[in-house]
Amino acid sequence: SLWVDVPNSMYDPEIGNQLYNRYLQEMVLADSLGYDGLIVNEHHNTQYSMNPAPNITAAALIPQTEGRINVFGTPPNFEYPNRLAEEYAMLDVMSGGRLDVAFPLGTGMEYWSNSVNPATARARFRESLDIMLKCWTEPGPQSYNGEFYNYRYLNPWPRPMQQPHPPAYIVGTGSPETIELARRAQRIVRQNL
Repeated sequence: SLWVDVPNSMYDPEIGNQLYNRYLQEMVLADSLGYDGLIVNEHHNTQYSMNPAPNITAAALIPQTEGRINVFGTPPNFEYPNRLAEEYAMLDVMSGGRLDVAFPLGTGMEYWSNSVNPATARARFRESLDIMLKCWTEPGPQSYNGEFYNYRYLNPWPRPMQQPHPPAYIVGTGSPETIELARRAQRIVRQNL
């Protein structure tokens, strides 16, 4: 519970400003030293990483770097998956095709901080991935009618520079359910190639 119940009244924006700037400078330095890629992640309602929007961090790094930008990652079941697909496509285009993405299911603590029912999290995650892959691999406009998301016009702009989409990974702790989900997602990706 230390992740989500430390009072945010303890946060000092002046120190936060210094830490964010230092973090970005360290990432730019790592890129200049020849690291293969830079990884930014996401967590919510916690002092750990203080990065609730890694896409903003990635956008700040793109014009200052030359290596891969890895957003590892935003749980798509906490977002609107069509918007996340568009944001990733935008970052891929902005970076000239240097984006990699990973999809986590999210930590247990973050379900206490978001309005996603943990009992439906995996089903919502699978549906989110399906939508994102459709956004990247199938021409629009199309419709999508699912259990959690319905789109009359699924027609994302922009489309990613890397085709059929940026390299994408499913991250997790290795539970049998997550491994099976990654296997099924890989099969869907191969069918769309």
